[in-house]
Amino acid sequence: MHLKFYKKLIHLHFVREIYLIIRSKKNTEDEENYLVSYIELLKKLVSFPTVNNPIENKIPSNEILLYIGEEILKPLGYQNMFYEINDYSSLISYLNRGSPKILFLGHCDVVPEGLDWETDPFELTIKGERAYGRGTADMKGAVSTMLSLAKDFADAEKGSIIYLLNLDEESGGVYGAGKVFEYLNKHDLVPDFVINGDANGLQVVNKRRNSFVANLKLRKTLNKVSGRKNNRIFTTKIAGNRTMHAAYFMKDIDTHCVDKASNFLRKNNYMVQSLKGNFVKNNVLPSEIRIEYIIPDEKSNQEYEYDENLTKFIHSAYTLKDVDIPSDPSDYGINLTFNYYRDEEEHHLCQLDLRIMSKSMDDVQKYFEKFINDSAIDAVIETKGSTSPVHTDKDSKLVKISLKVAKEMGLSHYPIEMGGATDSRWFSARGIPSIEFGPLGGNVHGSNEYVELSSLEVIRKFYLRLFSSLLVAD
Repeated sequence: MHLKFYKKLIHLHFVREIYLIIRSKKNTEDEENYLVSYIELLKKLVSFPTVNNPIENKIPSNEILLYIGEEILKPLGYQNMFYEINDYSSLISYLNRGSPKILFLGHCDVVPEGLDWETDPFELTIKGERAYGRGTADMKGAVSTMLSLAKDFADAEKGSIIYLLNLDEESGGVYGAGKVFEYLNKHDLVPDFVINGDANGLQVVNKRRNSFVANLKLRKTLNKVSGRKNNRIFTTKIAGNRTMHAAYFMKDIDTHCVDKASNFLRKNNYMVQSLKGNFVKNNVLPSEIRIEYIIPDEKSNQEYEYDENLTKFIHSAYTLKDVDIPSDPSDYGINLTFNYYRDEEEHHLCQLDLRIMSKSMDDVQKYFEKFINDSAIDAVIETKGSTSPVHTDKDSKLVKISLKVAKEMGLSHYPIEMGGATDSRWFSARGIPSIEFGPLGGNVHGSNEYVELSSLEVIRKFYLRLFSSLLVAD
């Protein structure tokens, strides 16, 4: 895993150098006008606080989709369809002009802003080459760039263009992209190709793991023990300060705060009284947690209350690093992290995030049931997952043409796997070729998220050239 990680860093450095060469070339007046258009659009999109966190009843308003559909796309002749399922809204905007049908896929929901921002997370702040704001990299930057090409697509002489934008990706996509085929089938819009901007690094992505979320409800079991009370803070350490996105956690080089706490408490047989921390969402690593614990001491005259069930869970959490679930090969392996906790009236709610190259809910459920039994935890487990991993064959027409365009632009022309799950899986599961290509950025799911502005110009050129090449190849 160490070797693969450092190869990825070297490759990303190469991509960045090529990007800097492209950025240094003088823009034409027309290109400068485009630059202004998508920056202004990004500024507008970031201003919509589209936080999606159903565990805390935060569901984004559809105002951003109404703005995109009615103000940006409808004036160019696009037909809009809005649909809402379980309070989650999606937009399909299209020009149906026959084959090939090319769908540009994106999401406008974002994870909660979290703590420690140096700027307003919902106001685009430009510092040099970087634009800061929640969602700039994931993925309003790519959405803005896709939308800036709406007129170019409309001016094409043939081929159908479809935009699918939703507000449900950060909660699994079940009610957004997961329901879109009901509408695509009805209007003869099932795509031949899907281009998703939900990526980072100016690289063609053709492979992703699947994601699952496990909700553990631990029954509160209070006991007393003689001893002394103490507390300790444990912090998460990410090599290279890469991202707090749970999908990119690498167990061989990163350290999760819960793993630290688990090893410390288990080895000393300390009892957990309470758990607090910087909990944001199931797919965001907590930057730190604070454990109040009891040090057992029979000689002490002081008794303290602790939670036996929570203690057993924290003591066993270190085993989550080594997950034994059948999986297809992945550059990232399997990773399972405990990222969200809430103290509820009768139980402790613990959310775990699983990334794996598998679609078997049965295998995942069996693993968590065994974890509960082996840890002697009194808990109710509910496991949620989506359809399948993303995998578009490298010899498919879409991937071949994508790599040809990338090579012509001086970019990396090898397909790669990325760590996070995306809405592409809903299309890949149906055998529809899908690739992902996004800008350079950083701090995804963390504070001070940013996108490198000039990389938006690169992806705009890539999307336009890829669209034109697919029309010619049809």
